[in-house]
Amino acid sequence: MILDVQEILKADGAKIPVKCEIEPSAELLKSDMTFSEVLFSGELENIGGVLELRGDVKGKFTVPCARCMKETEQSFEAEVFETLAKEDAEISDRDAIIPFAGTSVDLGEAVWPSIVLTLDSKYLCQPECKGLCIHCGADLNESPCDCKDDDIDPRLAGLADLLQ
Repeated sequence: MILDVQEILKADGAKIPVKCEIEPSAELLKSDMTFSEVLFSGELENIGGVLELRGDVKGKFTVPCARCMKETEQSFEAEVFETLAKEDAEISDRDAIIPFAGTSVDLGEAVWPSIVLTLDSKYLCQPECKGLCIHCGADLNESPCDCKDDDIDPRLAGLADLLQ
């Protein structure tokens, strides 16, 4: 969402409440996650010509289970605290600043990093997910397969001979 900040830039200490839906960033659209209902609620404040964005973001997404590949719905919540400044502003710590040009700010650009930092690298459809059989690909959550698991680590093959 593009937000016009022309009025807030005129007065130091000015605040505006922000409540909106955030669209996924282009990088996340390429991932296996599908986001829906990403809602941001907070405020934008002018502090000496630098804008402070504070608030909370909540949403849902679907992602394949890391073990069985079934789609699973997950939810997330994140706190957002970002600093935005005009590209030509003299700021000492440029690493923590999100630059913007003109009188408009892309809230998605400011909010998505906070979301990405709260996400896990893997999600399961259920904590006890058994996954897929490594031999035949059967879903072990639905039923056990008939595959024999007699692969023996070659370093321990000598011990297996003793058991026969």
